[in-house]
Amino acid sequence: MKWYKKLYLGESIKQAKWVRFQITFGKKPKGYYCISLSNCRGNLLDIYPSQFLRTPDMDTDKIYIVGLASDRKEAFDVVRDIIEDVYVHTHGFDLRSYLGITV
Repeated sequence: MKWYKKLYLGESIKQAKWVRFQITFGKKPKGYYCISLSNCRGNLLDIYPSQFLRTPDMDTDKIYIVGLASDRKEAFDVVRDIIEDVYVHTHGFDLRSYLGITV
């Protein structure tokens, strides 16, 4: 699991470093939603409940997290903010190049 340096955060996320630690190391990761770049062609972003990322069957090596939210509605708001930000600055939807991610 990789993390974007300038995470997009939901309004209710106050301690982003602590939340990131909890999700990375499985310390009470319940109740958060991670927004990641999609690995599926044709999709822009994926939303994962944080406890899903800690399951043994989940391959987290290919997940690049760019946003965090505390609930599902807030996750959709963060996705909207990311897409609006990219579109306003580039007039397109190339998230990876806008964010400077070459993975």
